[in-house]
Amino acid sequence: MNESLFIQYVLRFFPRLQTLIEKINGKRNSQLTYLHKDTSILRRVYSPDNKWEADSVNLTYVAADYVALDSPLPLKSRETLSQANGKLPKVGIKKFLKESEINALNVMEAQGGQAAEIRRKLAQDSVACSVGIDERNEYAFLFGLSNGYVAVKDEDNPDALLRLRFNYPEENQFGVADVNAGLTIDDLKNVISKADIAGNTIVQFWIAKSTYDKLRKTDGAKELVATYNGQTYTNNTNLPVPTTTKFNEAFEDETGVTFRVIDRSVILEKDGKKNPQKPWNPNMVIGVCSTMVGALVYGRLAEQTNPVNGVAYQTIDTYKLIAKFSKTDPLREATTGQAYVLPVIEDVDQIYQIDVTQGVTINTTAESADTNDIYVTIGTNKYSKPAAISALNNLGASLPAGATDQQVIDAYNDLSKAKKTAFAAAVTPIS
Repeated sequence: MNESLFIQYVLRFFPRLQTLIEKINGKRNSQLTYLHKDTSILRRVYSPDNKWEADSVNLTYVAADYVALDSPLPLKSRETLSQANGKLPKVGIKKFLKESEINALNVMEAQGGQAAEIRRKLAQDSVACSVGIDERNEYAFLFGLSNGYVAVKDEDNPDALLRLRFNYPEENQFGVADVNAGLTIDDLKNVISKADIAGNTIVQFWIAKSTYDKLRKTDGAKELVATYNGQTYTNNTNLPVPTTTKFNEAFEDETGVTFRVIDRSVILEKDGKKNPQKPWNPNMVIGVCSTMVGALVYGRLAEQTNPVNGVAYQTIDTYKLIAKFSKTDPLREATTGQAYVLPVIEDVDQIYQIDVTQGVTINTTAESADTNDIYVTIGTNKYSKPAAISALNNLGASLPAGATDQQVIDAYNDLSKAKKTAFAAAVTPIS
């Protein structure tokens, strides 16, 4: 690596690169706001060993007991601690000015009076490298929060992807009552209730715009807003689809919970082909008990400690290292951006995940064949109905002995993923 071919211009704008990037980003479309850089959502954490770690305490406060004089204090159980950790991935991007572009800048310089334009053109790649790292971090954050994991490049195995899991607890993972109907207000209320039982309070649902728009069009959403507006209606009333403002107001008034609607695209490039993708999984709705959901963990690059002679460096946002230099064979003016950084989801015991593709519906064929009503079919499995009712009641349901198949299905759909696993272990299907 050699010194930049235009070092005299680089030295003029490089010290002000942070301000320049902030100015350019300030003019960008509001859709491109970076949630991962919002310190009310992710706090900044420096990792001296380039590793990340997320602890989560399964914390439930229990009341103290009244104790008789001279009696020993009653022992309460200690809360469990779960942990997710790993090494920080390295994020990198490189831009080149080709020989023809270098010649064009040389011509501009020879003509004179175009120093500002030359600096602007040279700064474009620096800005692109910084923004490119931001885009990758935004993708990782939105993908990771919605899915509970994120796949990143493994620096030690460049051809492999490393899947980093945040270990969302299965007792906080839910489905919906009817996958054919999609997400409903009742599904959201069910999870709010489950969180409340666990001693948590959901304050916000993160949701894809496509899923949110479908939710607004459901009968439950229309009726919620009509009630909020003081409107009387019957089953035959043709209620309009509420506006986002009215729907948000009505839902918050009813539940105390707000929505954060995600409609963000990131352009990914592979083998020279640009492909816009939406990182948020539209099948997942995430309920959070705090607006602060984790940390942006960053480390230190070896090149920051061991700079290469002739290379011009500038640090952006504390963790991004932008470098400018030239290369020969062929001649290139290069700009690179690199960082050790990862958005990490923390306190996952207070994260609630709803998968709108998970949920069973009543099997009308099997139900009509069961003339004595002694069985119930859940998914692909057939169970003794009394055994299924007993197992569901042991898991927190309150079904009567003569519950209908629909009531049994509804109680099953209300269960978390962990309790569905417990149900499968407790009841043997009938072959």
